[in-house]
Amino acid sequence: MVNSIEQALQNVRNSLPDDEVLKEQFELFVKMYEKKAKRTDKIFKQSDRQQHLLIELNNKILQQKEQLHELHTYNISQQNIGKEKLEATIVNDITNDSRLDVDVIYHPSDVLSGDFYSIFKLKDGSILAYILDGQGHGISPALTIFAVSSTIASLVSVVENFEELVEKLFPMIQKFLGEVEQLSFIMLNIDCEQEILSYCAGGTYPVFIKLQDKILTIKSNNLPFMDFSMTPSIMKQDIKGWETLILYTDGLVEEIENILDKFHPENLLEDKTLFEKANNAIVQNNYEDDITVVKISKKA
Repeated sequence: MVNSIEQALQNVRNSLPDDEVLKEQFELFVKMYEKKAKRTDKIFKQSDRQQHLLIELNNKILQQKEQLHELHTYNISQQNIGKEKLEATIVNDITNDSRLDVDVIYHPSDVLSGDFYSIFKLKDGSILAYILDGQGHGISPALTIFAVSSTIASLVSVVENFEELVEKLFPMIQKFLGEVEQLSFIMLNIDCEQEILSYCAGGTYPVFIKLQDKILTIKSNNLPFMDFSMTPSIMKQDIKGWETLILYTDGLVEEIENILDKFHPENLLEDKTLFEKANNAIVQNNYEDDITVVKISKKA
């Protein structure tokens, strides 16, 4: 290609008339052409290098995308394993109780839940029902509630009563909490024979109890638990003639501006048919918060 161009230029030179001005103009043209040709060649080479770099960059992006997909898949699989392990530790000792019925809504907003609940029979025959609500969503609160719930499960088999459980539990779980991490909790102890409720709660919405002629409201009597908190105080309440009680996390009532409005906890106490409808509504909608509801009723 280069030789053919040079030969063509030489042919033009040979064919030019014997005119110095014309020859000078031609040589000037040739120099301008060669300069532009070199510049064009440089541009093409730079373009080739850039194209090569873009291809390398694209290949690296595709490789990283594949690696991210593998990491995401692995992460989800590990979270699902964690979810199975966490939910496997949920205890419900009154499933076949002759005195009580229990209904539960347990709906994590993500794979791992920051909520947890369990129901135990204590050594003295009373019922312990609790809900934990870890701060935030995802792995961190899930690890916290797993540690706390495991500690509760280990203590239930050795303590004599609710008071001893609370006294031993909270000093132990302080070390599970981060520097500014909060744990909201509801712990109810039901003496079915005396119909006395002992409770300690911190940072949660009220527990509602349906009596024969009214609905009783039990408010939190402690602040959310933190790594520097004192052991929560316990209060007692006479619940003679109680029929149903309901405890829940904030996810239920903080969604009440939408479809959950009609499923307010007090409504769930009054209308037995609403509980299943509430569960279905929660499953069908993608809410941003974990939702846990536990309803315990005396059998007729």
